[in-house]
Amino acid sequence: MKVKKYIYSAFVFATVLSSCQKLEEKPYGLVNTSSFYKTEADANSALAYAYSILPEVGYYSRGYYIITELPTENLTQKGDAGVSNFELDEIRTTPANADLDNLWTYLYRGIARANSVIANVPNVEGITAANKNQIIGEGYFLRALHNFNLVRLFGAVPLRTDVIADAGQVPMAKSSISDIYNLIESDLKNAEGLMSVAKNKEGRANKVAAQALLAKVYLHLASSKSYNSPGYAFVDDAETKYTNAKTYAAKVINEQSVFGFTNTLVDIWNTALYKTSGSVTEHIFDAAVDRLGVREGEYTKLPNMFLGSDRPMSIPYNPSNPSSPVINIGQGWNHFRTEAGHYNSYANNDRRKTDLIVSSYTNSGTVYNLDINSASRPFSRKFIDPGRDADKMNANSPIIRYSDILLVYAEAAGPSEGYSAVNRIRARAGLGDLPPSLSVKAFRDAVILERAWELAFEGNRLFDLRRTNGMEKMAQDYRKTITSGAYFFPIPQRELDTNPLMKP
Repeated sequence: MKVKKYIYSAFVFATVLSSCQKLEEKPYGLVNTSSFYKTEADANSALAYAYSILPEVGYYSRGYYIITELPTENLTQKGDAGVSNFELDEIRTTPANADLDNLWTYLYRGIARANSVIANVPNVEGITAANKNQIIGEGYFLRALHNFNLVRLFGAVPLRTDVIADAGQVPMAKSSISDIYNLIESDLKNAEGLMSVAKNKEGRANKVAAQALLAKVYLHLASSKSYNSPGYAFVDDAETKYTNAKTYAAKVINEQSVFGFTNTLVDIWNTALYKTSGSVTEHIFDAAVDRLGVREGEYTKLPNMFLGSDRPMSIPYNPSNPSSPVINIGQGWNHFRTEAGHYNSYANNDRRKTDLIVSSYTNSGTVYNLDINSASRPFSRKFIDPGRDADKMNANSPIIRYSDILLVYAEAAGPSEGYSAVNRIRARAGLGDLPPSLSVKAFRDAVILERAWELAFEGNRLFDLRRTNGMEKMAQDYRKTITSGAYFFPIPQRELDTNPLMKP
């Protein structure tokens, strides 16, 4: 089920909710669902509405990457970017940061929509138990995803689990980081139990997605405790959490029928391949888009953030294959600029550098080389769509992919069992195996570095640095000066002003 196929129903659902608000004369933002959630079609529309938040510009089609990539060594921004971008890049965020405020809003909108599915779909009649369970399970998955993003970004935040039907429910105090993780774990276990293994159509979660996200949650807890990351002293046993992460990652790795390892790097990012129905893909869960959509959020402009702006570009589809066809990728806005430190950290023969970062292109027969120290820098080709229709593009935003979970398994398992997983990643990149006989700590550090190369520009690096207590070292190595927001960003000022229970 592609989300775009349900956009009309989602808009109808939103209109119904808006109409209910007007008829009941309730404060803005409150919802009356008494006239909805009557049929299976209503339940599907509500679920589509919950999913439709993900590819919005303020979330996975732009805002998420601004916030998770700029504070790391991966990306900086163009010179005329907004003030909030510079605050993030220089790790001096304030409660007034517009980018943080924007994502905060989208996260809580997503939670509200997921809460509505969880609360109301169980009462829908005329729907099979399997279909009902699947929809409710996806609601739990989405709520867990939003809360996992919230707690990793902001730390202790309000934990909203009820549908807001009265203005008196709006003010809410922070919950502890521990309580938030308890709900995330519970939601994902509920999702795992309710959803099927069958691969849903593009843009929807299944049991494997829940297991994959739970593996990432357990790894975040384990490593945060093991590395003494701020805010995670409550974790009582890092080794148990590592074992849990390994167990759930293994479930994903062993479920080869729906998701699997892609042997050629560029094929992972080929929209024509990974969007093909029935194909085995690395994309366990994405924020799905379609260039046939009528508004941004149904399609995406995210690739323009990475692509250079000088002129239209043509590149070989696979630089490692001399007979590879040439593809036209257009031109973009050059907003995200690759940091020299990250670019230079790759081995020169690493295919994740030579194949997945564009360092030269052709235009009308002329070859142009990109200089990492100039304004027109090498850029990631993970987010491209050769079939783009002007600025309407088909590139999904990856949220969980198979190689991420392979590396989760390797890190959680440690050197006794993790070598084969990380070396599989390295072999595809054209590199040799990790040195044998590494200590547990040295091995895990090596896997975390491997994640920096493998998952670059996908919104993982900030969280990997935070959970391994590595922000200060990163800042020192890459000449950044941390003023605020290293491990948790400040709560947006608008929330502090309108929610009196949030104030100290």
